[in-house]
Amino acid sequence: MHAYKLNVNVAEDHRVAVELPADFPPGPAEVIVLAVPSNERKLVRVLGSLGSAVQPPVEGDPVADALAELRSERAQGLDAGEGPEDEA
Repeated sequence: MHAYKLNVNVAEDHRVAVELPADFPPGPAEVIVLAVPSNERKLVRVLGSLGSAVQPPVEGDPVADALAELRSERAQGLDAGEGPEDEA
């Protein structure tokens, strides 16, 4: 699985534009959008202003946590005999 994470700002019209790196494989992909709670927005702004100087801790990354949870649920569903077409 090829993953790419970035922080975006949802516009007033509820649209998000994403440009993926050139090495991202074309074809079907899964998109997950997680709203940042207001108490975390300040942290995102601070970390964003620091750029690549500070990497967020993996154990406190809500996106990584959500992706891990989704992967676990998907694996359990596949183990139970559900195919991707059974997911809604």
